[in-house]
Amino acid sequence: MNELQQVLLIFAIIVIAGLYILQKLKAKRNSSAQQNGTPTGPNRDSAEKALNELGEAHIPLSQKTQHRLHMDEEGEDEEVVPDSQLGLSFGQEFEKPKPASPVENGDETAETEERKPRHIVLEAEDIHPVGGVEAGGAPTDDDDYKPSFGIPEGGVNTPETEVETELKDPQVFAIIVMGTDDFLWPKVNQTLQGVGLVPSEQSIFVKKDSMGNEIIRVANLMEPGTFPLDQPTNSELKTAGVVLILELPTTVKAPAVMHDMIMMSRKISQRLNGRLYDAERHLLKESDLQAMRDAAVAYESAAI
Repeated sequence: MNELQQVLLIFAIIVIAGLYILQKLKAKRNSSAQQNGTPTGPNRDSAEKALNELGEAHIPLSQKTQHRLHMDEEGEDEEVVPDSQLGLSFGQEFEKPKPASPVENGDETAETEERKPRHIVLEAEDIHPVGGVEAGGAPTDDDDYKPSFGIPEGGVNTPETEVETELKDPQVFAIIVMGTDDFLWPKVNQTLQGVGLVPSEQSIFVKKDSMGNEIIRVANLMEPGTFPLDQPTNSELKTAGVVLILELPTTVKAPAVMHDMIMMSRKISQRLNGRLYDAERHLLKESDLQAMRDAAVAYESAAI
Protein backbone atom coordinates (compact mmCIF):
# COMPACT_ATOMS: atom_id res chain seq x y z
CA MET A 1 0.00 0.00 0.00
CA ASN A 2 1.51 3.31 -1.08
CA GLU A 3 1.31 6.66 0.69
CA LEU A 4 -1.63 8.03 -1.36
CA GLN A 5 -3.78 5.09 -0.48
CA GLN A 6 -2.95 5.46 3.17
CA VAL A 7 -3.94 9.14 3.15
CA LEU A 8 -7.28 8.41 1.46
CA LEU A 9 -8.03 5.64 3.95
CA ILE A 10 -7.36 7.93 6.93
CA PHE A 11 -9.56 10.70 5.40
CA ALA A 12 -12.46 8.26 4.88
CA ILE A 13 -12.24 7.07 8.49
CA ILE A 14 -12.37 10.66 9.78
CA VAL A 15 -15.47 11.52 7.60
CA ILE A 16 -17.33 8.40 8.74
CA ALA A 17 -16.55 9.16 12.38
CA GLY A 18 -17.78 12.76 12.01
CA LEU A 19 -21.06 11.70 10.40
CA TYR A 20 -21.63 9.19 13.18
CA ILE A 21 -21.10 11.82 15.87
CA LEU A 22 -23.48 14.31 14.14
CA GLN A 23 -26.20 11.64 13.93
CA LYS A 24 -25.89 10.87 17.61
CA LEU A 25 -26.14 14.57 18.57
CA LYS A 26 -29.27 15.07 16.41
CA ALA A 27 -31.01 12.04 17.93
CA LYS A 28 -30.24 13.26 21.42
CA ARG A 29 -31.67 16.75 20.65
CA ASN A 30 -34.94 15.34 19.26
CA SER A 31 -35.50 13.12 22.27
CA SER A 32 -35.05 16.04 24.68
CA ALA A 33 -37.50 18.23 22.71
CA GLN A 34 -40.21 15.55 22.83
CA GLN A 35 -39.87 15.28 26.58
CA ASN A 36 -40.35 19.08 27.00
CA GLY A 37 -43.49 19.16 24.67
CA THR A 38 -42.28 21.95 22.29
CA PRO A 39 -42.92 21.42 18.56
CA THR A 40 -39.88 20.87 16.49
CA GLY A 41 -41.37 22.28 13.18
CA PRO A 42 -42.24 25.90 12.26
CA ASN A 43 -45.36 27.54 13.72
CA ARG A 44 -48.31 27.09 11.32
CA ASP A 45 -50.38 29.89 12.80
CA SER A 46 -47.62 32.37 12.25
CA ALA A 47 -47.22 31.12 8.69
CA GLU A 48 -50.91 31.58 7.87
CA LYS A 49 -50.90 35.06 9.46
CA ALA A 50 -47.92 35.99 7.39
CA LEU A 51 -49.64 34.85 4.21
CA ASN A 52 -52.77 36.87 5.03
CA GLU A 53 -50.73 39.98 5.67
CA LEU A 54 -49.11 39.80 2.24
CA GLY A 55 -52.08 41.70 0.60
CA GLU A 56 -55.84 41.99 0.24
CA ALA A 57 -57.82 38.76 -0.02
CA HIS A 58 -59.81 39.91 -3.10
CA ILE A 59 -60.31 42.77 -5.50
CA PRO A 60 -61.80 45.78 -3.74
CA LEU A 61 -65.53 46.22 -4.30
CA SER A 62 -67.27 49.37 -5.44
CA GLN A 63 -69.20 51.49 -2.99
CA LYS A 64 -72.53 50.55 -4.60
CA THR A 65 -71.79 46.87 -4.21
CA GLN A 66 -70.75 47.26 -0.61
CA HIS A 67 -73.95 49.22 0.03
CA ARG A 68 -76.05 46.38 -1.41
CA LEU A 69 -74.24 43.84 0.71
CA HIS A 70 -74.85 45.80 3.94
CA MET A 71 -78.43 46.83 3.09
CA ASP A 72 -81.11 45.71 5.53
CA GLU A 73 -83.47 42.89 4.64
CA GLU A 74 -86.45 45.26 4.71
CA GLY A 75 -85.10 46.95 1.63
CA GLU A 76 -85.53 50.58 2.51
CA ASP A 77 -83.71 51.79 -0.63
CA GLU A 78 -85.06 49.78 -3.56
CA GLU A 79 -83.29 50.00 -6.88
CA VAL A 80 -85.27 51.59 -9.66
CA VAL A 81 -85.38 49.28 -12.72
CA PRO A 82 -85.93 50.93 -16.14
CA ASP A 83 -89.16 50.14 -17.96
CA SER A 84 -87.25 48.67 -20.87
CA GLN A 85 -85.81 45.99 -18.56
CA LEU A 86 -89.03 44.98 -16.81
CA GLY A 87 -89.75 41.31 -17.17
CA LEU A 88 -93.04 39.50 -17.72
CA SER A 89 -94.67 37.50 -15.00
CA PHE A 90 -94.94 33.76 -15.38
CA GLY A 91 -97.72 32.78 -17.82
CA GLN A 92 -98.05 36.22 -19.36
CA GLU A 93 -97.92 36.15 -23.18
CA PHE A 94 -96.73 38.63 -25.71
CA GLU A 95 -99.79 40.16 -27.30
CA LYS A 96 -99.70 42.55 -30.20
CA PRO A 97 -101.65 45.71 -29.40
CA LYS A 98 -104.92 45.76 -31.24
CA PRO A 99 -105.53 48.64 -33.63
CA ALA A 100 -107.99 51.24 -32.58
CA SER A 101 -111.51 50.43 -33.67
CA PRO A 102 -113.24 52.82 -36.07
CA VAL A 103 -115.53 55.42 -34.64
CA GLU A 104 -119.09 54.42 -33.95
CA ASN A 105 -120.75 56.98 -36.24
CA GLY A 106 -119.30 55.24 -39.37
CA ASP A 107 -116.73 57.88 -40.33
CA GLU A 108 -113.39 56.39 -41.38
CA THR A 109 -110.03 58.01 -41.10
CA ALA A 110 -108.10 59.26 -44.10
CA GLU A 111 -105.54 56.47 -43.73
CA THR A 112 -108.25 53.79 -43.86
CA GLU A 113 -109.73 55.38 -46.97
CA GLU A 114 -106.37 55.33 -48.74
CA ARG A 115 -105.89 51.62 -48.04
CA LYS A 116 -109.30 50.64 -49.39
CA PRO A 117 -109.23 49.21 -52.94
CA ARG A 118 -110.53 51.50 -55.58
CA HIS A 119 -113.01 50.08 -58.08
CA ILE A 120 -113.37 51.44 -61.58
CA VAL A 121 -116.85 51.22 -62.99
CA LEU A 122 -117.16 50.86 -66.78
CA GLU A 123 -120.31 52.21 -68.28
CA ALA A 124 -121.50 50.85 -71.62
CA GLU A 125 -123.16 53.42 -73.82
CA ASP A 126 -125.06 51.00 -76.06
CA ILE A 127 -126.73 48.07 -74.33
CA HIS A 128 -129.04 45.93 -76.42
CA PRO A 129 -131.06 42.88 -75.46
CA VAL A 130 -129.84 39.53 -76.72
CA GLY A 131 -132.14 36.63 -77.49
CA GLY A 132 -135.41 38.55 -76.83
CA VAL A 133 -134.55 39.59 -73.26
CA GLU A 134 -134.40 43.19 -72.11
CA ALA A 135 -131.68 44.59 -69.89
CA GLY A 136 -133.95 44.29 -66.85
CA GLY A 137 -134.64 40.60 -67.52
CA ALA A 138 -138.18 41.01 -68.96
CA PRO A 139 -138.86 39.29 -72.32
CA THR A 140 -139.23 41.39 -75.45
CA ASP A 141 -140.58 40.81 -78.93
CA ASP A 142 -137.67 42.53 -80.68
CA ASP A 143 -135.50 39.72 -82.10
CA ASP A 144 -133.93 41.79 -84.88
CA TYR A 145 -130.80 42.70 -82.97
CA LYS A 146 -127.88 40.31 -83.12
CA PRO A 147 -124.41 40.88 -81.70
CA SER A 148 -121.77 41.81 -84.25
CA PHE A 149 -118.76 40.42 -82.33
CA GLY A 150 -116.50 42.97 -84.07
CA ILE A 151 -117.56 42.06 -87.61
CA PRO A 152 -118.09 45.19 -89.77
CA GLU A 153 -121.61 45.93 -90.94
CA GLY A 154 -120.70 45.49 -94.58
CA GLY A 155 -119.36 42.01 -93.84
CA VAL A 156 -116.06 40.48 -94.82
CA ASN A 157 -115.12 40.91 -98.45
CA THR A 158 -114.61 37.49 -99.99
CA PRO A 159 -112.80 37.12 -103.29
CA GLU A 160 -115.23 36.69 -106.12
CA THR A 161 -112.87 34.60 -108.24
CA GLU A 162 -110.95 31.61 -107.03
CA VAL A 163 -107.45 30.75 -108.15
CA GLU A 164 -107.70 28.06 -110.73
CA THR A 165 -104.90 25.52 -110.63
CA GLU A 166 -104.03 23.51 -113.63
CA LEU A 167 -101.98 20.36 -113.66
CA LYS A 168 -98.62 21.03 -115.30
CA ASP A 169 -97.80 18.80 -118.24
CA PRO A 170 -95.02 16.27 -117.72
CA GLN A 171 -91.61 17.33 -118.99
CA VAL A 172 -88.80 15.12 -120.21
CA PHE A 173 -85.12 16.04 -120.00
CA ALA A 174 -82.32 14.04 -121.62
CA ILE A 175 -78.52 14.16 -121.56
CA ILE A 176 -76.47 12.06 -124.00
CA VAL A 177 -72.92 10.89 -123.22
CA MET A 178 -70.88 10.14 -126.38
CA GLY A 179 -67.22 9.93 -127.29
CA THR A 180 -65.09 10.07 -130.41
CA ASP A 181 -65.00 6.26 -130.37
CA ASP A 182 -67.54 3.67 -129.30
CA PHE A 183 -67.52 2.56 -125.66
CA LEU A 184 -66.74 -1.02 -124.73
CA TRP A 185 -69.69 -2.70 -123.03
CA PRO A 186 -67.77 -4.05 -119.97
CA LYS A 187 -66.44 -0.54 -119.31
CA VAL A 188 -69.94 0.96 -119.67
CA ASN A 189 -71.44 -1.66 -117.34
CA GLN A 190 -68.79 -1.02 -114.67
CA THR A 191 -69.15 2.77 -114.95
CA LEU A 192 -72.94 2.84 -114.74
CA GLN A 193 -73.05 0.62 -111.68
CA GLY A 194 -70.21 2.66 -110.11
CA VAL A 195 -72.32 5.86 -110.12
CA GLY A 196 -75.23 4.27 -108.25
CA LEU A 197 -77.33 2.84 -111.12
CA VAL A 198 -78.82 -0.64 -110.93
CA PRO A 199 -80.03 -2.95 -113.73
CA SER A 200 -83.79 -3.23 -114.17
CA GLU A 201 -86.16 -5.78 -115.73
CA GLN A 202 -86.35 -3.66 -118.91
CA SER A 203 -82.61 -4.32 -119.51
CA ILE A 204 -81.66 -0.74 -118.71
CA PHE A 205 -80.13 0.99 -115.74
CA VAL A 206 -82.17 3.03 -113.28
CA LYS A 207 -81.69 5.14 -110.16
CA LYS A 208 -84.28 4.61 -107.39
CA ASP A 209 -85.35 6.66 -104.42
CA SER A 210 -85.54 5.43 -100.83
CA MET A 211 -88.99 3.92 -101.52
CA GLY A 212 -87.82 1.97 -104.58
CA ASN A 213 -89.40 4.27 -107.21
CA GLU A 214 -87.50 4.88 -110.45
CA ILE A 215 -86.50 8.52 -110.86
CA ILE A 216 -83.68 8.46 -113.48
CA ARG A 217 -83.33 6.02 -116.38
CA VAL A 218 -80.19 5.31 -118.44
CA ALA A 219 -80.67 3.59 -121.81
CA ASN A 220 -78.43 2.52 -124.69
CA LEU A 221 -78.07 5.14 -127.41
CA MET A 222 -78.30 2.38 -130.05
CA GLU A 223 -81.56 0.72 -130.89
CA PRO A 224 -83.53 -0.83 -129.21
CA GLY A 225 -82.03 1.06 -126.25
CA THR A 226 -81.35 -1.94 -124.03
CA PHE A 227 -78.10 -3.34 -122.67
CA PRO A 228 -76.85 -6.96 -122.88
CA LEU A 229 -77.05 -7.48 -119.15
CA ASP A 230 -76.62 -11.22 -119.56
CA GLN A 231 -73.10 -10.70 -121.03
CA PRO A 232 -71.41 -8.27 -118.62
CA THR A 233 -67.83 -9.23 -119.65
CA ASN A 234 -68.23 -9.52 -123.44
CA SER A 235 -65.55 -7.17 -124.82
CA GLU A 236 -66.78 -7.56 -128.39
CA LEU A 237 -69.94 -5.59 -127.62
CA LYS A 238 -69.77 -1.80 -128.02
CA THR A 239 -72.11 1.15 -127.87
CA ALA A 240 -71.95 4.67 -129.31
CA GLY A 241 -73.13 6.20 -126.03
CA VAL A 242 -75.72 6.27 -123.29
CA VAL A 243 -78.64 8.61 -122.66
CA LEU A 244 -79.89 9.75 -119.24
CA ILE A 245 -83.63 10.43 -119.11
CA LEU A 246 -85.52 12.37 -116.44
CA GLU A 247 -89.30 12.73 -116.54
CA LEU A 248 -90.97 15.26 -114.26
CA PRO A 249 -92.76 15.06 -111.92
CA THR A 250 -91.18 12.34 -109.79
CA THR A 251 -91.30 11.32 -106.15
CA VAL A 252 -88.30 13.63 -105.52
CA LYS A 253 -88.36 17.42 -105.83
CA ALA A 254 -87.51 18.60 -109.34
CA PRO A 255 -84.41 20.72 -108.48
CA ALA A 256 -82.86 17.91 -106.45
CA VAL A 257 -83.39 15.19 -109.04
CA MET A 258 -82.17 17.49 -111.83
CA HIS A 259 -78.97 18.13 -109.88
CA ASP A 260 -78.48 14.39 -109.43
CA MET A 261 -78.86 13.70 -113.16
CA ILE A 262 -76.39 16.44 -114.17
CA MET A 263 -73.77 15.28 -111.65
CA MET A 264 -74.26 11.66 -112.69
CA SER A 265 -73.81 12.51 -116.40
CA ARG A 266 -70.57 14.34 -115.63
CA LYS A 267 -69.15 11.37 -113.72
CA ILE A 268 -70.06 9.00 -116.55
CA SER A 269 -68.47 11.25 -119.20
CA GLN A 270 -65.25 11.56 -117.17
CA ARG A 271 -64.90 7.79 -116.64
CA LEU A 272 -65.73 6.94 -120.26
CA ASN A 273 -63.76 9.91 -121.69
CA GLY A 274 -66.85 11.27 -123.40
CA ARG A 275 -68.76 14.53 -123.73
CA LEU A 276 -72.29 15.74 -122.95
CA TYR A 277 -74.90 16.43 -125.63
CA ASP A 278 -78.57 17.33 -125.70
CA ALA A 279 -81.35 15.37 -127.40
CA GLU A 280 -80.54 17.03 -130.79
CA ARG A 281 -76.87 15.95 -130.46
CA HIS A 282 -75.72 19.50 -129.72
CA LEU A 283 -72.78 19.91 -127.37
CA LEU A 284 -73.97 21.07 -123.94
CA LYS A 285 -72.36 24.12 -122.37
CA GLU A 286 -72.37 25.15 -118.76
CA SER A 287 -75.05 27.72 -119.53
CA ASP A 288 -77.24 24.97 -120.97
CA LEU A 289 -76.90 22.89 -117.80
CA GLN A 290 -77.80 25.94 -115.73
CA ALA A 291 -80.86 26.48 -117.91
CA MET A 292 -81.94 22.90 -117.14
CA ARG A 293 -81.58 23.62 -113.41
CA ASP A 294 -83.64 26.79 -113.73
CA ALA A 295 -86.32 24.91 -115.63
CA ALA A 296 -86.52 22.37 -112.79
CA VAL A 297 -86.89 25.16 -110.21
CA ALA A 298 -89.63 26.82 -112.24
CA TYR A 299 -91.39 23.49 -112.63
CA GLU A 300 -91.32 22.91 -108.88
CA SER A 301 -92.56 26.42 -108.01
CA ALA A 302 -95.47 26.29 -110.50
CA ALA A 303 -98.84 24.92 -109.37
CA ILE A 304 -99.12 21.21 -109.92
